[in-house]
Amino acid sequence: MAKKEIGFNEALKGIEEILRNIEEGQPDIDRLSEDVKKAAELIKICRRRLRETGEKIDGIMEDLK
Repeated sequence: MAKKEIGFNEALKGIEEILRNIEEGQPDIDRLSEDVKKAAELIKICRRRLRETGEKIDGIMEDLK
């Protein structure tokens, strides 16, 4: 079974949740490195989605010329 790829909004919500947990008091030191690693992966997903969307928009705009 293929792993479902998460979308931009879901990744963004995950990043926000991790940041909120860190900002609201003392983070769980035992989970901090795991949370930072997960946040980095979610940021990569967001960047890729933004890049792909930008490329699609550029293609659409180019077709309009």
